[in-house]
Amino acid sequence: MRVRAITVLRALVIVAAFPVVLAACGKKAPLGSPCRADDDCASGLACHREQCLHEGSARRLREEERRASGAGGARKVGDRIEVEWKGAYKPAVITGVVAPGSYRVHFEGYDAQWDEIVTEARIKGGARSGSAQKASAPAASSAER
Repeated sequence: MRVRAITVLRALVIVAAFPVVLAACGKKAPLGSPCRADDDCASGLACHREQCLHEGSARRLREEERRASGAGGARKVGDRIEVEWKGAYKPAVITGVVAPGSYRVHFEGYDAQWDEIVTEARIKGGARSGSAQKASAPAASSAER
């Protein structure tokens, strides 16, 4: 068992050193090889998540990740939003960012016990502008929630 673990560790060291070895001899890594930067990959390939992929695929994956993370229009703590709840939209305020596209919200007019974590799928439109828009009282009472 110990010999097997040592063999696996040696293989991991070799794989981790692969881009460095290729760069030292002037060769570029082929499709699917491990990499650390676009320069490590052969022509027509780009490094994405430490693997050489076709440039178009890497570009598309990077764009999807950028959109998923909310870059450019990311919501932040204090943004006023409307969240879907039982078929209706309720005014809420973001009180925390849990992960990209996932937020802890407080529903206006309700106790903190009704705070929830919601995803972009339940949020209507973009963040509403500050206190200029005063939210009306929610249609449902806290007892109905």
